[in-house]
Amino acid sequence: MTKNNLIVFILTIGVFSILNTEMGVIGILPIVASTYNIEISVAGLLVSLFALAVAVSGPILPLLLSKYNRKTIMIISLGTFFICNVISAFAGSFWLVLVARVVPAFLHPVYVSLSFAIASSSVAKQDAPKAVAKVMVGVSAGMVLGVPVMSYIANLFSLEIAMLAFALVNLIALAYLCQLKKKCLMALSSKF
Repeated sequence: MTKNNLIVFILTIGVFSILNTEMGVIGILPIVASTYNIEISVAGLLVSLFALAVAVSGPILPLLLSKYNRKTIMIISLGTFFICNVISAFAGSFWLVLVARVVPAFLHPVYVSLSFAIASSSVAKQDAPKAVAKVMVGVSAGMVLGVPVMSYIANLFSLEIAMLAFALVNLIALAYLCQLKKKCLMALSSKF
């Protein structure tokens, strides 16, 4: 695998892990409601407030963070998703789960927009659309697989295991990103 293909692969895994976290909770809302003894409409705040945080931060945070190293921002983003998913797994209160879910949502547009930008700039100009399309596979897979897979895991095991599954996918993406060798980092090491 060439260094450019490796970077695109890692970006795709990262975007998948974030979209899996975003969409996967939809399938487990009834379990969340039952676990925390709340109405399903209240459990739905896990989806709507996540989306609101993405909408609010999307036009602002990428600009504010543009002066920092790309790899650092991406590691912080994936690390935040990982930590917050672990907190969600062991939270004793729905409100703690809600906070742990909204916090990483602010970094969602930062990571995703960076992934598309890095994918297109890490390959030759004529290959940029293919690289971006490969990262888009992570978006699609996270949306399509997140709901049924997490619902299956939560129904088969528990809500905690499903939340830890979210965290595991984030951790895998984070580990891949951290393991990139220096020669692969040119596209990641610059600023936005």
